[in-house]
This record gives sequence, structure tokens and C-alpha cells, in this order.
Amino acid sequence: MAENKKSFVLYCDLLTSISHLTNEEKGILFQHLLEYVNDMNPVLEDRLILTAWKPIEIQLKRDLIKFEEVREKRSEAGKKSAELRSVKNK
Repeated sequence: MAENKKSFVLYCDLLTSISHLTNEEKGILFQHLLEYVNDMNPVLEDRLILTAWKPIEIQLKRDLIKFEEVREKRSEAGKKSAELRSVKNK
């Protein structure tokens, strides 16, 4: 995940993607998710759980790209605003 990012979005439709898993497999998947978003570089070896994981991973990466773009735009807007206030106060 991104540095200093403390949260992520988990989508409701994920329920349909994991409904075929046992509760134990869902627990393994959830543990993997938490380790992944905390940059612990987990490795999944179970092919069934890996099949459920890949769409989640792809969505997390998509969301991270969008987060970075929004963060950059807000940073630039903040810099411009500070610049304008600085000029205005002179």
C-alpha cells in the first residue's frame, strides 16, 4: 500500500466472489488481505484461495492508483492556494 495510507476500500460484491470458500479459507484470505495492505508481502500457495484473491488484489491496485492521483491533485491545489495567499498578503 501507499506510505502513510491507513485505510482501504473493501467492496460489498466481494461476498459473491468468496461464497464458495469455507470459513477457514475465508479466514486465510482475510489474513492475507490484512498482511498485503500492511506491506508484509504475504504469499498464497492454495490455488483456490489464490483464485479468490487475484480480483481483490487487482482492485486494490486500481484504487491505489486513483488515490495517488487524487492526492497529487490536492497537493498541487494546496500549493497553488498557499502561493496565492502569500502573494495576496504582501
